[in-house]
Amino acid sequence: MTVGIKFLQHLFLLLILFQLEPRVADSNNIIRCIDEEREALLTFKESLVDESGVLSSWGPEDEKRDCCKWTGVGCSNRTGHVIKLEIQPIDFDSFPLRGTISPALLQLHRLTYLDLSLNNFSGSPIPEFIGSLTKLSYLDLSFAEFEGPIPSHLGNLSALQHLDLSLNHLFSAGNLDWLSHLSSLTYLDLGSNNLSRSTDWLQVVGNLPLLTTLYLYRCHLPPIVPLSVSNLNYSTSLQFLELSENNLTNSIYPWLFNASSNLVLLGLDSNLLRGSIPVAFKHMVSLSFLGLASNEFEGGVPDFFGNMCSLTMLNISDNKLRGHFPELIQNLSSGCAKNSMEILYLSSNEITGSVPDLGGFSSSKELYLENNRLNGFTNNSIGQMSKLRTLSLNGNSLIGVISEAFFSIFPA
Repeated sequence: MTVGIKFLQHLFLLLILFQLEPRVADSNNIIRCIDEEREALLTFKESLVDESGVLSSWGPEDEKRDCCKWTGVGCSNRTGHVIKLEIQPIDFDSFPLRGTISPALLQLHRLTYLDLSLNNFSGSPIPEFIGSLTKLSYLDLSFAEFEGPIPSHLGNLSALQHLDLSLNHLFSAGNLDWLSHLSSLTYLDLGSNNLSRSTDWLQVVGNLPLLTTLYLYRCHLPPIVPLSVSNLNYSTSLQFLELSENNLTNSIYPWLFNASSNLVLLGLDSNLLRGSIPVAFKHMVSLSFLGLASNEFEGGVPDFFGNMCSLTMLNISDNKLRGHFPELIQNLSSGCAKNSMEILYLSSNEITGSVPDLGGFSSSKELYLENNRLNGFTNNSIGQMSKLRTLSLNGNSLIGVISEAFFSIFPA
């Protein structure tokens, strides 16, 4: 009985709150945007140069008064408040918006989604007032020609789940401890910015409990001190991890192999990883995409790749790996990987031998073998790989005649 009474009390309170919530509607009971928010959006538009008419639907005219119908604006169906702003060029041929971001956006008190990516803010810094849009759960300012420091005020956005500042000209002025306040973050992309001063990057991302996607490619990440790794927390929620082009060394391994149980994508291309490819990779049972290209790996291509049943793409090109190609293919095609492997990059290594029968590797769609030491005759079994779309063999010492029938497997 007590539970039932409490439920009715809560229901009654919710109904009262619903009635008190401000609502804006016309005579046909259709929600229209709020006057103050319309004016804020028009002020925001005035600070921009719109050469392609991206915001042509925005205006003060009577026929345009409902800002909820403007391009890129999303409103609450119940209250009419602007909750979403997504402004990009119309298409690849149109001009991006230029100019500055007006603080008039602060008048959008219910804004939860802001995407201004793919525009051109002409080297201006990210405005610090963005950190006052505390309702935001989604913020994308990527590829928008921002320059300057990454504002630590973004740490005030405690509701943020998605943050993308990639492909700008930003830098971190120091540590990244402001990120530790974003405990709801699931997606973080700071790629192609300069984080060379952020010696705490590994510690910070390890303390984000819900993080599933982390892209820090081409960030000039500072070296990892091996002794500090033992004091780190390990985020087991990570599924997509891209750390390519950072000059990382083998000191990343202790953290990496403790945070790997759920990884689906791992990018470590263009780093300074040395020696043999670690056997610990075989424990990444969920891995679908693995990039280890352009490092300094030596020795053979590990047999365990053939038993990684989820592996769809493997890129180990541009290393110093050795091996006999027929044996390598035998190992890859004798395990479960033969049913999943679609893209294989082995180019620019020291792979020797002839091209064997590839019939057991029928799942392959792209095969890159250029710039190795392959010799002998080309094998007609390649023509039986019905899913194959790309084949690269140049830079070897293969001989033989490739018939017209061979090319029939490739799309016109």
